[in-house]
Amino acid sequence: MKIISIEHVTKSYGEKTLFRDLSFTIAEKERVGLIGVNGTGKSSLLKIIAGIDQPDEGEIIFPKDYTISYSAQKPDLTPEFTILEQIFAGDAPVFKLLREYEKTLSMLNKEPDSTSLHDKLFKQQKEMDALNAWDISTNAKTILTKLGIEDFEQMIGSLSGGQKKRVALAQVLIQSPDLLILDEPTNHLDYESVKWLEDYLSRYSGSILLVTHDRYFLDRVTNRVFELDGGNLYSYKGNYSA
Repeated sequence: MKIISIEHVTKSYGEKTLFRDLSFTIAEKERVGLIGVNGTGKSSLLKIIAGIDQPDEGEIIFPKDYTISYSAQKPDLTPEFTILEQIFAGDAPVFKLLREYEKTLSMLNKEPDSTSLHDKLFKQQKEMDALNAWDISTNAKTILTKLGIEDFEQMIGSLSGGQKKRVALAQVLIQSPDLLILDEPTNHLDYESVKWLEDYLSRYSGSILLVTHDRYFLDRVTNRVFELDGGNLYSYKGNYSA
């Protein structure tokens, strides 16, 4: 069983201590909701666990092959990327191949008679077979569609804030990490998208740590709740209502 351990973590900004000496674990398949009033340091704690920020004291311990994906409340995306290029951003060989494949497809739409592009596409298709990349590509497009994004060739720079949030959410979902960290994932989602996300997360095989003010979402998705209050962390079994 893969477990991540947060050991004696402390974080301050200036003279304000957000939290001190926090220790807890998140086990495999646990879906944890982190709650607390604004300003208690919920987002800061998520960033520390995700490796985006560093604690003043303490450490995060997990196995060498443990993977973490993080979706920020305000995502930082690349304006010059198309939606699919952003979705497949990353250093993994399969993502590099998917980016090149989608780029070739786009070029073929503009130059359908290009022999060199057809040859290039054929070679990439064989590489896609070898890396089982088709499922990843299909899954990415399905998730984007479920989140209300249907034109995959749109440039990130042309999207609204809400659309960018949906793209960023899809980007972490397709990675299927051991720990999925989500900061306010339901922001900018309509009812149908929220319902789909609830169902998706309730079936997720890894662990989840999320912050949301949507109490109904917490009830439907989580099986454990952390409350951050006064610099201390309190743990409860069950969902928010329990």
